[in-house]
Amino acid sequence: MVVWLRRLVVLCVLGIFPGQVFAADAPIPLKVMTFNIFLGGDQVNFAKVIEAIKASGADIVCLQEAEGRTAEIAALLGWPYTAANRNILARVPLFAPPTAIGPDGNDLNYVFAEVSPGKFVAVADVHLPSDPYGPYALRDEGKSVEEIITLEKETRLPAMEAYIAPMKALADGGTPVVIVGDFNAPSHLDWTAAMVGKRAQITAAIEWPVTKALADAGFTDAYRDVHPDPVAKPGITWSYGYPFPHLDANEALDRIDLIQISGPVKAIAAEILGDPAMPDTDIAISPWPSDHRAVVATLEVTPGPAPAMVSPLKRGVIVGDAVDVRFHGATEDGRIEDGRVAILPVGGDVAAPLATLYTNNGTDRASLMSFGSSTLAPGAYDAALVDKDGKELARAPFWVRATGTRPSVATDKTSYASGEAITVTWADAPGNRFDWLGIFAKDDPAEDNYQHFFYVNSAVSGSLVLDKDMLGDALPAGEYDVRLMRDDAYMRLAGASFSVK
Repeated sequence: MVVWLRRLVVLCVLGIFPGQVFAADAPIPLKVMTFNIFLGGDQVNFAKVIEAIKASGADIVCLQEAEGRTAEIAALLGWPYTAANRNILARVPLFAPPTAIGPDGNDLNYVFAEVSPGKFVAVADVHLPSDPYGPYALRDEGKSVEEIITLEKETRLPAMEAYIAPMKALADGGTPVVIVGDFNAPSHLDWTAAMVGKRAQITAAIEWPVTKALADAGFTDAYRDVHPDPVAKPGITWSYGYPFPHLDANEALDRIDLIQISGPVKAIAAEILGDPAMPDTDIAISPWPSDHRAVVATLEVTPGPAPAMVSPLKRGVIVGDAVDVRFHGATEDGRIEDGRVAILPVGGDVAAPLATLYTNNGTDRASLMSFGSSTLAPGAYDAALVDKDGKELARAPFWVRATGTRPSVATDKTSYASGEAITVTWADAPGNRFDWLGIFAKDDPAEDNYQHFFYVNSAVSGSLVLDKDMLGDALPAGEYDVRLMRDDAYMRLAGASFSVK
């Protein structure tokens, strides 16, 4: 599930390494996996999700439909690093990047993985809009190829275009880039003239816009690079079952779970995980636990630079817990001589910190710092990276929560005139990237029957103004609920009611 707003927000990442020159490292192997685990991973057997990740040998795993279980999965694997709110886990340290905003008004879902000291690979985890699905529209609605192209350009392409420019800038600057995920769209490399008639739904060669745009920007499809013939190696990832082998007789099988690479990186191998009875299964797990198959690519990367970053390991902590903060300076090895990491009130001045620690001890880089939170009142805070001259280099938010608090959501009024803006405020959310607000008919028990939905940008607390730009047409007169929901899941965390007259 991916929200789509009509408002396009300008993103900013270009020019993040001005004047920097870095020595090249030797290439190293790195395994990256994409895995849509099917509504939290417990629809079949959660233990098999863990088994599949172990069998893949992956170093970095990007999940979709994680439903708040990323940290749990990392713990079961014994992996020390997660960007839990971004549904990414790894064997190597992960850093949240400087803010880059996508067209839905939310941070782009990517991280920098520190694969060697001070050197990085950028990894984006995408889950593009699922509806309307292009192959279904072609098969069931009789739409023309031109209409399908238009559909893709209106739905999934803008969501991917938000990533292309900033990721290409990183690749051009010498940092390997990997974009993985559930694209909810086929590849133009699969729907070729040679494939027409090979599967029932492939009735024409189609240059699917999402993958074509990536290719035009210099990205390489890792699986298709290793297995270039779609006739010999279709590599279907969705779907052989809901779960396998329960499948509609006319299902439009396709390869929509992709790994795209750019910059100083090349694909050495690409494998598909699934049930041993499924075609093209390279790594077999039975029973297979998802409606998607997973893909793992073995890459050879020459790690590159990253911007200055400061990353709280958790978006929200309970009063008394440690606030763990990791930093990286945009230097050869990440060190900042005589710099500071500061804890600030949200929006606060770095010259007046609530707490601070040096970034080095002698010549050692103190890249992970732990601050106490017992003196911090519940609320929003910033962690900032500051150089020896007091210049702010990077900033990132975190929240402190009171013991025993529960998520809450409220509207600024209980009744609105038709077309009036509705301000929704929430607090004590989990802080996952895909936590969301849904508008429902009042007291509708169906948690998946939302009328509108909007991501809350990983914020533990915040507010969102639902105006005409956000909602499109005004809400009809009636009684409604606004619900705070967890991490792309149909799990209600809190709710409030309002009416439109």
